[in-house]
Amino acid sequence: MKRIIISLIMILLILSTFNIVKAADSISLSGPSSAKIGDSVTITIKSSGLTGSVNLSASNATLSTGKIWVEKDTQTFTATITGSPVTIKASGELTNSSYEDETYSSNTLTITATKPETNSGSNTGSTSNGGSGSNTGSNSNSSGNTGSGSGSTDTRYPSETKPQTTKTEQSKSSNNYLSGITLGTGTLSPEFYRETYDYTVEFDDTVNLYDLKEIEISATAEDSRATVKGAGTIQLNEGENNIALTVTAENGSERTYTVKVVKPAAIDQSALRLQTLVLNGINSNGEYQTINLDFDPETFDYNVTVPNEITSLSINPTTENDDIIIETTGGDNLNEGDNRIVIMLTSPSDETIKTTYTINVNREAALVQEAAGLTKEQIGIIVIASVVGVILLIAIVVAIVKHARRKKGFEYDDDDDDNNMNFIENEEGEDIVDTDEVENPYPDKIVTSEVSEEENKDKIDDEEIDKTSLNKAEDTEQSKENVENDDAKDNEENDELKFKNTYNEENIDDGSSNTKSKWDDFVKGYDDEEDEPKPKKKKHGKRFL
Repeated sequence: MKRIIISLIMILLILSTFNIVKAADSISLSGPSSAKIGDSVTITIKSSGLTGSVNLSASNATLSTGKIWVEKDTQTFTATITGSPVTIKASGELTNSSYEDETYSSNTLTITATKPETNSGSNTGSTSNGGSGSNTGSNSNSSGNTGSGSGSTDTRYPSETKPQTTKTEQSKSSNNYLSGITLGTGTLSPEFYRETYDYTVEFDDTVNLYDLKEIEISATAEDSRATVKGAGTIQLNEGENNIALTVTAENGSERTYTVKVVKPAAIDQSALRLQTLVLNGINSNGEYQTINLDFDPETFDYNVTVPNEITSLSINPTTENDDIIIETTGGDNLNEGDNRIVIMLTSPSDETIKTTYTINVNREAALVQEAAGLTKEQIGIIVIASVVGVILLIAIVVAIVKHARRKKGFEYDDDDDDNNMNFIENEEGEDIVDTDEVENPYPDKIVTSEVSEEENKDKIDDEEIDKTSLNKAEDTEQSKENVENDDAKDNEENDELKFKNTYNEENIDDGSSNTKSKWDDFVKGYDDEEDEPKPKKKKHGKRFL
């Protein structure tokens, strides 16, 4: 329960803080509470946290302006009372302190208006002077006071008498109002009213203010006996031109009306610059992607690279002077590779003065997978799978190479004229030396990853024993061959001895034809008696690991 109460208190504090912030953004009107009809009073409008143009409205009063710009400050305008009661209100769509555009309205200012005071009366009197004369007189005014008197003679010297107003002076007009103001170019704002004294001239888009050298102003007085000064053809300078129209009544009293004309200053080359430049990429789905341009008003050429998915660009340039003419070309339907965007600024005061900003855009080429309609995620999966496949392929190749290196041996075949190597495998598929050739074949190659260190040591010892046995077998084979050669030599000597005993020949190499013929017949007959062929010599190759 305690936590709930604390949470409610915090929510209320947050809401109250929000209300306070919102209350800070407001506009208000202030002025006198009462005035006389015909008077001009000053009204103050105060803006707190708001910026923008405010529309003014009034009843029983004429305002000096119908619209006023506020910017977190205080402004004033005048209201001429025409009736009672007077109500004045201000409203408009303004930008608040949170940079949001909302509609705001001020309080309603009420002024009680009263009629002006009027005086009426008559003054009659007669004076008679004599030695015993009498003085009588009467005076009446709006208050109804009367009086009479009699007495001795009233004698005044000329220097003591009051000045008398002549009838001609009393008949001079005091009307010093204008009945209208006419412009040769532009529109008067606000609309003319005899008791509104400050005006501004507004121009439409058809008027080039930079080329406007002068303006024609006409003013008409209400009283034909009054005179007006300041009207006519007015030469305009750059900046504000305040034109004073002075009305002088017949009796000499004056009233001044002011007309303001603003002529903008000419924009030269140095002032023809962008203030900001925002570049956004747009893909085929209409989604925006901000592109960092690192903009500098004094840098006129830029190079950017955008991904292939960006198909067009949104270019948003701004200038400090809204009169500068901006023309942008390029940015739509980007091609793969180079694209060019040109932003041209033209001075409104001189069309020959221009500034150009250029953006070179490189749109990256599409991948093959993207051309096939694959997404980035699918392309990533394919790339990963390809890498894994390559790794597996390398592992398989390495395994095959290792297996080839584990071959246990090979042999030379005497029957093979090219001495090709013939591998002999046992039932388990392992390469060994032919057991028909060697009684003790080489042992299997030791694989250190499959046996223990002790087993490897035993196998190494066994291999040394087998090698010793093999060497002995080779020595034995060599000994057998030497014995056979010796036996063949002894046999040959025995054959010669047997021939000599058979044919009684002393020397079989004497070269006689008879002896040679006998020897050939002896050898042929001897060969036929042989039961078995001579054994075939065999060679054993060395075992390669």
